[in-house]
Amino acid sequence: MNNVPKSIKKSLYYQNLLATKTLSTEKSGRGSRIFIKNIQSFEAFFSKHFTKEEIKTISKSSNIRKFRDSKARKTKTSSVFFVRGFKDIKLNGENLELSKYTKAFGLFSVQQPTIEVDKICFVENLDSFLHAERVFGNDFIYLHKYGRIGVESIAGVSAKEILVFVDYDFNGLDEFLRIKSVHQKSTLFIPENFEELFENFSKSIDGKQQMSERVAQSILKEVVLIRELVSRTNRFLEQEIITND
Repeated sequence: MNNVPKSIKKSLYYQNLLATKTLSTEKSGRGSRIFIKNIQSFEAFFSKHFTKEEIKTISKSSNIRKFRDSKARKTKTSSVFFVRGFKDIKLNGENLELSKYTKAFGLFSVQQPTIEVDKICFVENLDSFLHAERVFGNDFIYLHKYGRIGVESIAGVSAKEILVFVDYDFNGLDEFLRIKSVHQKSTLFIPENFEELFENFSKSIDGKQQMSERVAQSILKEVVLIRELVSRTNRFLEQEIITND
């Protein structure tokens, strides 16, 4: 019993198990040992707090049941994408008249998609996603991920041309490199007047951004250009300036 952490000995669960005589202690040599005194009571306790579902699957629900905190343990959630455009596409094996949904509702939503198109543009921010055709026209299909893009979530994308449109900062560069690690032919969109836009409309970094290792080690000229500019000035350019009215 001396090997049992003090945090466990002081816990409400342990104290209750002793108080209800589910567990008991007895002397053993120079110390003492803990043993189960009421097996049915212990099994009921174990079943309540360590369910089979919880052992097999960690979810926000099981986190709440066990820790009263949905974020207590990392969970795997479905990837949700917003899609918009004015071309027909093949989505999850089905032909879809995307222009119909874009014109009627502004976008189409899908979980963990497989997409087959000629030209696709990943757009980091929602507002820019909703107006991206102002810059790139109607030939592209536009894709926006709810939350940060993971490499597994975009494995089902297939296109002849892949463009990446992000904020010009460390986070945007990291997103571009994540996409490029899956789709090597991806290109980063940089407007012709980028330096002018950066000079006139960039804003200071608030100190929360950190350069990822993949951004720091990249030798791609477009990444180096933006990385060095952001590092030198401690400023970044939001993509919305490009899709403005």
